[in-house]
Order: sequence, then structure tokens, then C-alpha cells
Amino acid sequence: WVKLNLGQTGFYRVRYSDELLSALGGGVEDQSLGSVDRLSVQADAFQLAKAGKVSTSSALAIADRYRREEDYTVWADLAGSLGDVMTCWAEQETYPKLQKFAVVLMGDIVKKVGWEGKPGEPPLWPLLRPLVIGVAGRNGDGAVAADARSRMDKGWDTLPADLRFAVYSIVVATGGAKEFDQVLEVFKTASMAEERVRALRALGYARDGALIQRLLSMSTDGSVRSQDVFYIFGTLASNRAGAALSWKYLQDNWATIIEMFASGQFLLARIVKSATSCFASHARASEVEAFFQSHEAPGAERAIQQALEVIRSNAAWLERDGKSVDAWLQAHKDL
Repeated sequence: WVKLNLGQTGFYRVRYSDELLSALGGGVEDQSLGSVDRLSVQADAFQLAKAGKVSTSSALAIADRYRREEDYTVWADLAGSLGDVMTCWAEQETYPKLQKFAVVLMGDIVKKVGWEGKPGEPPLWPLLRPLVIGVAGRNGDGAVAADARSRMDKGWDTLPADLRFAVYSIVVATGGAKEFDQVLEVFKTASMAEERVRALRALGYARDGALIQRLLSMSTDGSVRSQDVFYIFGTLASNRAGAALSWKYLQDNWATIIEMFASGQFLLARIVKSATSCFASHARASEVEAFFQSHEAPGAERAIQQALEVIRSNAAWLERDGKSVDAWLQAHKDL
């Protein structure tokens, strides 16, 4: 194999043929490529897939070669790349297979890092541990979810601080009203703002429509500080079950939201962008555009235009690669 831009000293992407990209997978698997180069191989593939320069199925195929990866920075970037694909494919029938792919991909590293720190472990594993446990648990790793629920039942204040968000989000994503209320209680009773934000973000992973509506109501009833409302819409936007509901709530309660953020227009812009840029269809782009043509959004005009660009880019990405990704997922022997 041949790796260009070794060490990432140049500021550019490298497009490989499918054959060369597959060959580079050997350097990823045996780690003869350094961590910076392992990060860049998948990052370039996914960014070029977004731009239509390579197929997304090729990017997923190279991602599949990272099962033995142990470097936090590589996993953090790869998790973000997978998150982008999952957001774009959220309304597709094969979405559950993407979730399973994430679980399978991270299976080995989840077992290796475990729930407890170990003497002499790499210095960034305390960051890696909640990342991979959180992604695996939220996407359907039953063993991880069961362990998270068991730990939560012992009391949130018994959890190590670095694992709390992972546990909160897993129990909310895989549970029901009981687990939602457990995490809501953390939000209501925790003395530290940081802990309340962790809990608030985690509540956005609820899958039940009634629970999502409860959370959305909190955004306008005074339960949540205005500067923290963004976390509700931001997390729901990445939630397959919550994106459409949060956008509808935003429209239905626009007058209230405008009044709330009259003196904080940058917060309004963040909410608008996060609540809309998760979509991936031209119909949604037209809907968002039409709404803001008839409703003022002071200070959020640029955010609206950026969101429309993202939606249309996502729609083009899905139109271009939807069928090939579906075929790749269907053919994957572990899914």
C-alpha cells in the first residue's frame, strides 16, 4: 500500500481508488500506519464521500478495518464520521443496520477498555472509555445497556464523573419512563450546573414520543435556563425519534421562543441551526425555507441559510449513495 501526505503535514484531502483504500486497511489493522495517518485515512474517506468524490460504502468498508484500534483521537474522529452518516440516513429502513455496524465495530475496544480504569493504561483511555461505551450502548449493545442500568440503579452519585453522561444517555435511549425520570431527577436535584447539563443532554436520547414531548415542554416552561435550552434541541436533532418532533415543536411555539431569546439572538441562531440541519431531504429544505420566509428570526438569518445548505447537501448525499450503502449493509456478514 501507499499512504500520501504521511504525517498529515499538508492541508488537503487524499482520494484513493477503492483498491488502494482497501490495501491501506492492512496498515490500519496491523497499525504499521501511525495514529495520525490512521485517523486521516478514514477522515478523508468520509469527507470525500460527503462531497461525492468517493462512495460512502467505500468509506464504511475502510471504517470496518478499525476494529483493533485503541487510540482515542482516532476513535473520536471515526465516531463523528459515523455520526454524520447516521444522521443523514436516520429515516432510512437500513438505519438499524448502521446502529448494529457501530456496535460491531466498537465491540473489541469496549471490552478492552471496560468500565473501570486500569493501572498503566494509556493516558487518554479515560476519554476513550465513555466515548465507545456511550456509542455502543445507545446503539443497541445489550450487555453495555444492562450494565449501565445496573450502575444507574445504584445511584447516579456513585458513578465516576467521566462515565455519567454515557450512563445517563444509555439508560434514557434504551429505557422508558422509569429511566427518563431517573435522569430527570438528576437534572432537578444536582447542585452543580455541569451535572445538570449532562442530565439535560442525556434526556434528548429518549425514543418515546411522549417522553420527548415532556422534554420539549421543559424548553419553554421555565424549567431550563435559557442558555441551556440549546442542549435540548441539539441532542434531539441527533435522535432519530426526536428530530421531526423538535422541529414541529419549534414551529408551534415560535412566538414564545422568539420572546425568550429577544436579547440573546446568538442562542436563537444555535437552536434554529441544530433543530433543522439534521434533515436530509429537499422536501424538508423547502419546508424550513418556507417557514422562515413567513416568520421573523432576528439574528438567525445566517444560521438559517447554513442549515438549508446542510439539508440540501445531505439530501444530495443520500440520493447519490443511499442505494449503495443499503446494499453494503445488507451484504455485511456481521449485520
